[in-house]
Amino acid sequence: MRTPVLLIHFNRPDHTRRQVELLRKIAPFRVWILCDGPRAWVPGEIERVAEVRELLDELPWRCEVQRLYRTRNFGCFSNISEGVDWFFKDCEAGIILEDDILPDPSFFPYAEEMLTRYADSPAVFAVSGHNRRREPLDIASDYGFSNYFECWGWASWSRAWKQYDRNMQGWKDKKLWQSICFRVLPGMRARWYWNRIFTRVANRRVDSWAYRFILSIWNKHGCVIIPKNNLTENIGFGPAATATAHMEGTAVPASNVDLPLQHPKHITVDPVIDKWFEDGVHSKSLSVRVDWCVRTVRRSFSRRARKRASQIKTQATQMEV
Repeated sequence: MRTPVLLIHFNRPDHTRRQVELLRKIAPFRVWILCDGPRAWVPGEIERVAEVRELLDELPWRCEVQRLYRTRNFGCFSNISEGVDWFFKDCEAGIILEDDILPDPSFFPYAEEMLTRYADSPAVFAVSGHNRRREPLDIASDYGFSNYFECWGWASWSRAWKQYDRNMQGWKDKKLWQSICFRVLPGMRARWYWNRIFTRVANRRVDSWAYRFILSIWNKHGCVIIPKNNLTENIGFGPAATATAHMEGTAVPASNVDLPLQHPKHITVDPVIDKWFEDGVHSKSLSVRVDWCVRTVRRSFSRRARKRASQIKTQATQMEV
């Protein structure tokens, strides 16, 4: 595959191993690798980061590689923002994968076709591979356009990334924010939710580059390509995750898309897709919130039961000894 790929890794050797094995079959010819530095105060992280880098030092296919290994820890926002700057300084377009993303093989020709087809369409800012759904979106084509951005396997162009506003002027400038609310967030629930999100991001309580990118897209009247079928799997949920620990049990498997693709006739934001992301993923409708609470309680009871069973087993073993 000739399309450049940026791999973003950190401290999870098992995730790195699985992604490298998947990419071995795709064999991207041009690869950029970004790896943040370890946090000295986190036990075992220096060793885990070193193990990840050993895996990335010897990729099992022939390719050109550029590496940026941090000597200190930058954190999610600074590391990825500057890393994507570095990537698009050399590349007009490319695919970006964090270490916990396992795409279906069909994601790569899908992304390549989108990058070519919409290279000269300034309204299109990114190509997402994930749609957070187990079942296909209720749309006619193989993909549609949305105001919402998904970073779990994505692609973009340097022309779009140049408009990335890490200072969040689209939210800090109240006139701009009112305009965004009018165009993108017609409901009060959504406006409250996103104002709260951007407040937390601006105050560095949420260490996110992706929320800043979606705000940049909204501020520039842009849109994002979203696939009808989910094409990537995030395997990073769970207690050890940095940003998705609270989402344990919600992983969506990757499925495929058949070629040739069925294309929409126009570059127009699809309200069906936007409604799904707002009601099902972000501010969430009442029914989704109730379901979320029920699943959270069930997971909590399940974890407690497993912990208790483990304690009883340990006590029984000690008594036998």
